[in-house]
Amino acid sequence: MTTAIRYAHDDSFAVRFKDYEAWACYADGEWRAISVAEAHCKHALLTEPVYWRMFGDLPPLPDHAFADGWRSPLV
Repeated sequence: MTTAIRYAHDDSFAVRFKDYEAWACYADGEWRAISVAEAHCKHALLTEPVYWRMFGDLPPLPDHAFADGWRSPLV
Protein backbone atom coordinates (compact mmCIF):
# COMPACT_ATOMS: atom_id res chain seq x y z
CA MET A 1 0.00 0.00 0.00
CA THR A 2 1.41 3.37 -1.02
CA THR A 3 0.37 6.51 0.77
CA ALA A 4 0.22 9.70 -1.27
CA ILE A 5 2.70 12.43 -0.52
CA ARG A 6 1.20 15.19 1.58
CA TYR A 7 2.23 18.84 1.50
CA ALA A 8 2.76 21.31 4.32
CA HIS A 9 4.81 24.27 5.47
CA ASP A 10 6.78 25.04 8.59
CA ASP A 11 7.74 28.66 9.24
CA SER A 12 7.56 29.31 5.46
CA PHE A 13 9.66 26.25 4.55
CA ALA A 14 8.31 23.59 2.19
CA VAL A 15 7.53 20.18 3.72
CA ARG A 16 6.57 16.91 1.99
CA PHE A 17 5.75 13.77 3.91
CA LYS A 18 4.22 10.31 3.96
CA ASP A 19 3.39 8.05 6.89
CA TYR A 20 7.00 6.86 7.19
CA GLU A 21 9.15 9.71 5.83
CA ALA A 22 9.27 13.51 5.87
CA TRP A 23 11.43 16.13 4.17
CA ALA A 24 11.77 19.91 4.57
CA CYS A 25 13.46 22.35 2.19
CA TYR A 26 15.18 25.09 4.16
CA ALA A 27 16.42 28.56 3.17
CA ASP A 28 19.71 27.17 1.84
CA GLY A 29 17.75 25.15 -0.74
CA GLU A 30 18.72 21.80 0.78
CA TRP A 31 16.15 19.10 1.52
CA ARG A 32 16.66 17.50 4.93
CA ALA A 33 14.91 14.52 6.46
CA ILE A 34 12.77 15.57 9.42
CA SER A 35 10.71 13.77 12.04
CA VAL A 36 7.57 12.16 10.64
CA ALA A 37 5.78 12.87 13.92
CA GLU A 38 6.69 16.54 13.61
CA ALA A 39 5.41 16.66 10.03
CA HIS A 40 2.10 15.12 11.09
CA CYS A 41 1.57 17.18 14.23
CA LYS A 42 3.33 20.52 13.90
CA HIS A 43 3.25 21.63 10.28
CA ALA A 44 0.36 23.36 8.53
CA LEU A 45 -1.15 20.99 5.98
CA LEU A 46 -1.67 22.40 2.47
CA THR A 47 -3.43 21.17 -0.63
CA GLU A 48 -1.07 20.34 -3.48
CA PRO A 49 -2.17 23.34 -5.62
CA VAL A 50 -1.69 25.76 -2.72
CA TYR A 51 1.71 24.22 -1.94
CA TRP A 52 2.92 24.77 -5.51
CA ARG A 53 1.56 28.34 -5.58
CA MET A 54 3.37 29.11 -2.31
CA PHE A 55 6.71 27.53 -3.15
CA GLY A 56 6.89 27.41 -6.95
CA ASP A 57 10.06 25.81 -8.24
CA LEU A 58 11.92 23.94 -5.55
CA PRO A 59 15.17 22.00 -5.78
CA PRO A 60 14.60 18.30 -6.49
CA LEU A 61 14.30 15.94 -3.56
CA PRO A 62 17.25 13.57 -2.99
CA ASP A 63 17.13 10.46 -5.18
CA HIS A 64 16.44 8.24 -2.16
CA ALA A 65 13.49 10.34 -0.93
CA PHE A 66 10.22 8.42 -0.92
CA ALA A 67 11.83 5.39 -2.53
CA ASP A 68 9.33 2.55 -2.34
CA GLY A 69 10.41 -0.68 -0.75
CA TRP A 70 10.78 -2.37 2.60
CA ARG A 71 11.20 -0.17 5.62
CA SER A 72 12.03 -1.21 9.14
CA PRO A 73 9.01 -1.05 11.46
CA LEU A 74 11.36 0.52 14.03
CA VAL A 75 11.84 3.69 12.00
